[in-house]
Amino acid sequence: MVTKETVKLDLAPRTVMKKKVRALRRQGIIPCVIYGRGFETTPVQVKSKDFEQVYKKTHGTHIIEASLENKTLNVLIQEIKRDNLSQSILHVDLLKVDLKRDVTVEIPLTFVGESSVEKDGSGKIGQETTSIFIKCSPKDIPSEIEVDISSLKDKHDIIHASDLKLPEGSSLGHGVSEDKVIATVVPAKLAEDEPTEEGAETPGAAESSQSTE
Repeated sequence: MVTKETVKLDLAPRTVMKKKVRALRRQGIIPCVIYGRGFETTPVQVKSKDFEQVYKKTHGTHIIEASLENKTLNVLIQEIKRDNLSQSILHVDLLKVDLKRDVTVEIPLTFVGESSVEKDGSGKIGQETTSIFIKCSPKDIPSEIEVDISSLKDKHDIIHASDLKLPEGSSLGHGVSEDKVIATVVPAKLAEDEPTEEGAETPGAAESSQSTE
């Protein structure tokens, strides 16, 4: 599904750098940087409340119309750095994009359908990844890509990246192998023996938990 709603964000020039940006964060302001092909890297800042609202709408998979000093820039949320303990946002990297050039973005996978192996209790579906990098037009970035697990009918069945139904005009991102495993069948016995993962989170934009200034 492609989101058509126009999303806007007000940015301001940033003169505070390095460790001094801690003062900005205490004021509810997030330090950011904009970079891109043929664009001079520019330090900017944004109100934390405004950014959080935009991120909830886009999850890093939609073009944002950023306003900066009476100019409008088309940007994507490229990376979010968070504090290791509080998970509060420390810094955001914004990628300026040319709407005429394809971009590579990380898109979350949504698993749909029902596998016969789960119906008869002979196994469970192992989700090997929760997102995939694709190359597409900035105007046609999908909010998610569906993975139909009903095709998994036997313990030997596997869904590869090449099996994904990508939006028209899109392709797998550079370095993503067509043989990348997306989902497999885990035999019932093995599924019972495996520990349950807790706290898993589906990514949108690429995020980092390292604290940097």
